[in-house]
Amino acid sequence: MSLINDVIDNLTGYSKAMYSTWFYYKAEKFLLDAGEGVSTSLGNKIFGIKKIFLSHGHYDHIGGLPGVILSRNSAMGDKTKPITIYYPKGDNFIELQKDYIKKCCYNLTYELNWYTLESNVEITLDTEVQNRFMRTFPTDHSRGHLTLGYNLIEKRTRLKKEFLDYPQSSIVKMVKEYGKSWITENYEHIILSYVGDSMPVSTDYVRGAEILMHEASFLDGQERKYNIHSTLEEALNVACEANVKSLILYHISSRYSWDEINRKLSFLMKKMDFFIPVFIIMSSHFRNYSASFRNLP
Repeated sequence: MSLINDVIDNLTGYSKAMYSTWFYYKAEKFLLDAGEGVSTSLGNKIFGIKKIFLSHGHYDHIGGLPGVILSRNSAMGDKTKPITIYYPKGDNFIELQKDYIKKCCYNLTYELNWYTLESNVEITLDTEVQNRFMRTFPTDHSRGHLTLGYNLIEKRTRLKKEFLDYPQSSIVKMVKEYGKSWITENYEHIILSYVGDSMPVSTDYVRGAEILMHEASFLDGQERKYNIHSTLEEALNVACEANVKSLILYHISSRYSWDEINRKLSFLMKKMDFFIPVFIIMSSHFRNYSASFRNLP
């Protein structure tokens, strides 16, 4: 199984612009945003969540937090596992939600931790894969307030460029004589990049990502009243310029039918000579969230 398919097989989520957006990545046990319906949809799977990463404090991205926290306190599962919530520093809406939760979710049976984040901050993941971590990057969504995207990054090792053409026998000899570290170098590879809500994200933050999750609220830029959301074409441009391996589009306005989206996407892919695999989260009804990923040929 390819890494892309493995990541998507571990990814569950729902996104409908203006209503709710959230994604649970089972492999690393974290939640990206927490729109309403998370606990209803995941059921007892919420006990697997260790960390919650919030991109910003708009209701459609944080409305499900109380449900997750209260359900963890009373549903059938381990009620002692702690949860840590990370969010952009200075986000007043999340602070208000935090105060509400503190008042209504009392007598918790587990530890609930909150941490504020700025851009370019690394967060350790307490999972089986020890060489992976999260790093934040700034996005462009709320004027005058910090909004964040998140990169799941894997530390890797590769042969230095100057040794790529050496025969295997020479490589083995050098390893024995000088050690493996002498001919290799460490580098970082983005496994999953999540933008949250944003205008087109800077390609420098997502370059080479295995999977880029980029919002695509509008099919036509003229329908955008404020410069806080991306168009389908802008998301495709980011993916192309950043040389990502695959693209997941979400936060699409419910004003569009699947046929409209499919026609527009097909037109743009032909126009741009776009060959990157594309997946779409398209849900007009909440019950359809589990079948939200649709692969286009």
